[in-house]
Amino acid sequence: MAARGTESVTNSFCGKKRRSMEKFLTEFDLLKEETGLNYTNFHSICAALFQPHELEKEERRLEDIFNLFDGDNDGILKGQEWKIFIHWLRVIFEPITALLVVDVQNDFIDGSLALRRCGCNQDGVDVVEPINRLIRKGHFDNIIYSLDWHPENHISFHENLHLRELHLDSKVTKENAKPLSTVIFAEPYMEQILWPKHCVMNTWGAQLHKDLVIVPHSEQVRKGQHPELEAYSVFFDNNSKNSVELQTILRKSGVTHVFVCGLAYDVCVKATCLDGLRLGYALAVIDDCCRGVDTNNIETTKELIIENGGLITDSNTVLSLVNEGKRSLIMSHQSAKAMTSILSSGTPANDSETIDYI
Repeated sequence: MAARGTESVTNSFCGKKRRSMEKFLTEFDLLKEETGLNYTNFHSICAALFQPHELEKEERRLEDIFNLFDGDNDGILKGQEWKIFIHWLRVIFEPITALLVVDVQNDFIDGSLALRRCGCNQDGVDVVEPINRLIRKGHFDNIIYSLDWHPENHISFHENLHLRELHLDSKVTKENAKPLSTVIFAEPYMEQILWPKHCVMNTWGAQLHKDLVIVPHSEQVRKGQHPELEAYSVFFDNNSKNSVELQTILRKSGVTHVFVCGLAYDVCVKATCLDGLRLGYALAVIDDCCRGVDTNNIETTKELIIENGGLITDSNTVLSLVNEGKRSLIMSHQSAKAMTSILSSGTPANDSETIDYI
């Protein structure tokens, strides 16, 4: 559902995007394939799509995108290669966007696991205002809120350590374990950080913060409901097998671009971003709309997201991407990798069944 509130506004905006795409194809004489497209012409097309400073900084990405499309390595995009290129252009011009708001809940702001009492003393409440601005002003096609939603006997709670046996491999014992210690459980065998009890389902601590704008009819995804499984990522439990609810929501809407914000940067936001990138989504994390636990881990998180093809950006840039038709070369590179992965492996990178424009 669109953050702007009315279907007519969204339809009008989507119509403008489609008209912009057709005009661009006409201007570059791309409405039909003729002799194919070489790298020089491809570069000229991209120069009209992306900002000069990004092109200069990320020149290698253009070369990689072209090489991804050029399956036979003959230096010309033709046939199926041409169709993939045209589909890529359509995704750039007509992205379907989702704002994913991760775990902006009472316990992470004022409750048992308030971030301001953690290592780097960041305050979780600081994300509420900038996220609200995005929700109110952004032309997102979908807005999705995730919530940690744990049973009382959840395996991650330090208070529940007495309920389970530790494996002999665990360097931390029950006697010396403290909140934020890392232990290894015997059954199921798993490494686990012991958090203070938090976000117990149907309690105040699990509720979204009272000042966070909740869009009517938006989606909410509750994670971590299995007592024996941790779930940092909104995409999967930590065993990477369960929790397909978010993928179903994104697939149903045909989402191509995911913008992630929320709490905590170096825990659930991190896991969500890495899973989203692995699944093939063009993904950006909104830096000024996130707060975390540990300064060093936050920096490591940013490095991992960049290494895996994600964009680190800010809310102003996101608004220019979703409202003004500006484009990110980094996110477009990720889209190109997903498309070619689908066709080379026969397995959809983001669980979509088909590529609409091919």
